[in-house]
Amino acid sequence: MDNQMGKTIIITGPTSGIGQAIALGLGGPGVRLVLACRDTARGAQTAADITRRTGATDIEVMPVDMSSEGSVRDFARRFRDTHARLDGLVNNAGVNTGPGPRQLSADGIELTFATNVLGYHLLTRELGDLLRASAPARVVNVASQFASDLDLDDLQFERRPFDSTKAYAQSKACGRLFTWALARRLAGSGVSANAMTPGLVVDTGLYRHMPPEVLARMRQRGGRSVEQGADTAVWLASSAEVDGLSGQLFDQRRAIPCEFRNPEAEERLWGICEGFISRTPAQSG
Repeated sequence: MDNQMGKTIIITGPTSGIGQAIALGLGGPGVRLVLACRDTARGAQTAADITRRTGATDIEVMPVDMSSEGSVRDFARRFRDTHARLDGLVNNAGVNTGPGPRQLSADGIELTFATNVLGYHLLTRELGDLLRASAPARVVNVASQFASDLDLDDLQFERRPFDSTKAYAQSKACGRLFTWALARRLAGSGVSANAMTPGLVVDTGLYRHMPPEVLARMRQRGGRSVEQGADTAVWLASSAEVDGLSGQLFDQRRAIPCEFRNPEAEERLWGICEGFISRTPAQSG
């Protein structure tokens, strides 16, 4: 990790899996880490582990439920009230609901879309002014190679039969579209927006619903450790090698093409997300 002295970085979903490894990779003396998580007890345990392993002493645990508009807004307001700058935002928190019926968030929105898409959109939007004021700053969105089943006419599976795997894959496609639309809006501001894929990382909570025999076959096909999966996100958030790069998808520190690049679709998704979000208070669009 390059010199990050004095930098303030938010990581969502930092208490397990890829997010925990990202937080550990970014932690160190002189770096202020903000662990944005639903379970603050687990957040405190994560903070203690990062301190023990890296020597980081400036770690803050702040509660947020990324599926809830009110919770995301409250988190952003509290952060703005208590922090003068924001150098990096790593949107990592995600959910795969697993077998079972379609679930709704507290706001009545399909839970996967609410968490993995609207949560990223709203948090970045609410912190946009602070990111711009702190430029150069970076937004890193944890996407996935497992992206498919995009249907902008049925993002909540209201017409299609609900399938949690397809809902998750669609949300990860949306994460890419969101990144490209965001990068256009940040052009010239000194704030970059990039997406990355961790690759196949079996040992995360996202696969906890899989039968053991399926997980065993996935491991046999290869894959990456949690640390390997997190590496590109750490690099994007901290390395001078990517200064000025924006609007790209990375895998193993290499820019790769994205089959979902389509400005019309990207802007349509952006508008759909805006439609879900009430207009007050709004920080940036």
